[in-house]
Amino acid sequence: MFLRVITLCLGAALILLLAACQTRAGTAPEAGSAATPTQSVTSAAGVARPIKSTVRDGGAGGVTVEATWLGQQADGTVAVELTLDTHSVDLSSFDVAANVALRDEGGSELAASDWQDERRNSHHRSGVVRFPALPPGSNRERVTLVVRNLAGVAERTLSFEFQR
Repeated sequence: MFLRVITLCLGAALILLLAACQTRAGTAPEAGSAATPTQSVTSAAGVARPIKSTVRDGGAGGVTVEATWLGQQADGTVAVELTLDTHSVDLSSFDVAANVALRDEGGSELAASDWQDERRNSHHRSGVVRFPALPPGSNRERVTLVVRNLAGVAERTLSFEFQR
């Protein structure tokens, strides 16, 4: 009897732990997929949107990075929602603004101008990173989010593809 109670308690604790560590519903890609398809290529205002607005890396160094393209904001900046998830690395000291950039097809990079934490703890971190406005008149097919120095990985990249 005592063994059954212990087994039930451990099972319930495991279920709660797994439920607490799941990413937000609707953002996790299917097995083998690198990104989740979302909205159309252009918004009502005609501002370019990526073909897939949410992309995720392979979890190198025990940390999964997910990025959602929010696009150009009213103040002209470009915003990307960033989520970092792990079960083995302390993320609380990672300086997002100093280690994230946007790279265009020509290799030019824009450093982050602002980071706003929305969720900050040692294993799950999310927020919005902003970059200066992309130069006008540039027809890009790909913009790459570069994350450096995270969990022993020198550089990881997540690309947003746009239709011309």
